[in-house]
Amino acid sequence: MMMHHSRQFLSALALGLAAVSANGQGLLPLDEASVPEPAPAAMSLDAEPVPPTTVTPTAPATLPEFEQIALRSHPRLRSAMASVEAARGQAVQARLYPNPVLSGGSPQISGADSQWYGFATQEIVTAGKLRLAQQAALRDVQKVEYELIRARFDVLTGVRDDFYRLLVAQRRLEIFKLLLDIATRSYRIGQELAKAGEESRADVLFWSIERDRAEVRFRNASVYVNAARRRLAASIGLPRADIDQVDGDLFMPLPDFDLKALQEAVVRSNSLPRAAAAEVARAQWATERAVVQPIPNITLLGGYQRQVDLPPDDQGLVELMVEVPLFNRNQGNIRTTRAEIASARADLRDIELSLAEMTADTIASYRTAQRQTRWFEEYILPKARETVAVTQLLYGQGEVSFLNLIEAQRILNQTELDYVQSQEDRWRGAVQIANLLQLDSFPPTPNDPAASVLPDEDE
Repeated sequence: MMMHHSRQFLSALALGLAAVSANGQGLLPLDEASVPEPAPAAMSLDAEPVPPTTVTPTAPATLPEFEQIALRSHPRLRSAMASVEAARGQAVQARLYPNPVLSGGSPQISGADSQWYGFATQEIVTAGKLRLAQQAALRDVQKVEYELIRARFDVLTGVRDDFYRLLVAQRRLEIFKLLLDIATRSYRIGQELAKAGEESRADVLFWSIERDRAEVRFRNASVYVNAARRRLAASIGLPRADIDQVDGDLFMPLPDFDLKALQEAVVRSNSLPRAAAAEVARAQWATERAVVQPIPNITLLGGYQRQVDLPPDDQGLVELMVEVPLFNRNQGNIRTTRAEIASARADLRDIELSLAEMTADTIASYRTAQRQTRWFEEYILPKARETVAVTQLLYGQGEVSFLNLIEAQRILNQTELDYVQSQEDRWRGAVQIANLLQLDSFPPTPNDPAASVLPDEDE
């Protein structure tokens, strides 16, 4: 009878592994009141492995807060904005007219035949060269503006990815902390049972090994949490910022996407093809500018000359100069700019194909994670939890050994961790889809392009 009660005692401890929340989102802490407090173990745990972090009350915790900080402080955005301003300056400069040239002097500075003169020279630009040059420069402005958009979403993607890395790391830490608590209590109870003669020394060593394994996993998980915090701080542009717990729903549903419609939406909305199209337009304007280059500009000179004589001799001078395009008709530059058009068009097409390939790879990973998450929730986790419950019952009846119970617990532990990993893969896929579509709001919703609440077509 005493052995039967002892098995029930250990079975109650293991029950914490099978306890789940009402929405099936993971393990719940073991109720302290449900298990009698054992005597202190011979081996005590060290200090808490995750030191508390001092955070101000205004410390960011949600994803929108981190995004806003990153958009204000990240140096990549400041650099991209400076590039836009530089390109705008070049566009202004391209339309400016050449300055006049003033000159004056004397071929004979003294004596009765001394002379003095002053000239003004102005180059008159013909064939709309300045307008064409500015149009080409304005396409450069468009290109860097699209690159600014690309930089913005690069920053947002980094913040979103690192936010969910930290959220997953926090969840793993919670699971490992629960497992450590259960393993520690099991070890202590095993010691008590060994003292009472109900467990062997080997059984206690097994419980001790499980406790040590749980502790090292918990400590390693805390390292990943701290590293994820520092990574998130760097992604918002403030690497020394203090970050505590982040607040997010790791288990919320996400929409599915139609692959073909998503590929088309990505090509339409992503800034990379738009920047490439702006480069095509720039090359076209540059070609037009190169074609009119042989049309000569007119250089007009007007001046006045005075010869100091008796009587003085005053003269007005006018000169017209035109370059004759006899040998250099800009043939090489015209050929170059036409080749640049072909190259820019090929680059545009290559970018569109690359985006289509990236979208296909991303949606494959995303769908896999979505399906895996659903299977964990609907099939795998319920079976693993039921296995632990059945094994506990059989252990309490003396029909299986405690090693069978440990193995059932290990399977449930790994299943819970695999489930969290599938959630991480799912969210990282959603982050990449939002990056391809360049969505300002996150997470994606069924109202986003190519999104659907229906399962993917191959299910």
